[in-house]
Amino acid sequence: MEDDERRLVDGCLAGDEDACTRLVDTYARMVGTVIWRATGDHRIVEDLAQDTFLRVFRALPSFDRRAKLSTWIYTIAHRIAIDHLRKVGRWQHEDFGVAADDERSAGVEHMPAPANAGPDAVLIREEQIRLVREALARLPNKYRLPLVYAAIEGLDYPTIAVMLGVTVGVLSTLLGLVL
Repeated sequence: MEDDERRLVDGCLAGDEDACTRLVDTYARMVGTVIWRATGDHRIVEDLAQDTFLRVFRALPSFDRRAKLSTWIYTIAHRIAIDHLRKVGRWQHEDFGVAADDERSAGVEHMPAPANAGPDAVLIREEQIRLVREALARLPNKYRLPLVYAAIEGLDYPTIAVMLGVTVGVLSTLLGLVL
């Protein structure tokens, strides 16, 4: 664990509200992204993110300081999202429906059109976005989540492996089957 993370954890455990706020502020965006990527439902992200941070603060005294704090928090968020999907019966067969106007839904917000793009380039980009959405929607969670976490969110393999509860070798195999 890095010194900054250690100070943050120590502050939270000491009841320092500023440290707790910094922890939430530091990890809130990625926690929301992990939840959204796993569930595909932007309406529940805030509630599940709150559940995630409640669980983080409750479990913080037992956090293994040899681990990376971000990985631990993202793992909790992922598990809360998967538990939610199981509760609503969407874990095995997920629709992953996306709104046509929500580019974030397919993770393609990182694919901006060139500033000087003409109408043809814009249409081509829109078609690419549609194709990516459709391809992601067809993938089972087992393959979609590692792919999204690695290729779109840019998480490293060890972090994703911990989040999914698999070894890096298994993760590489899952990604190799998709790519």
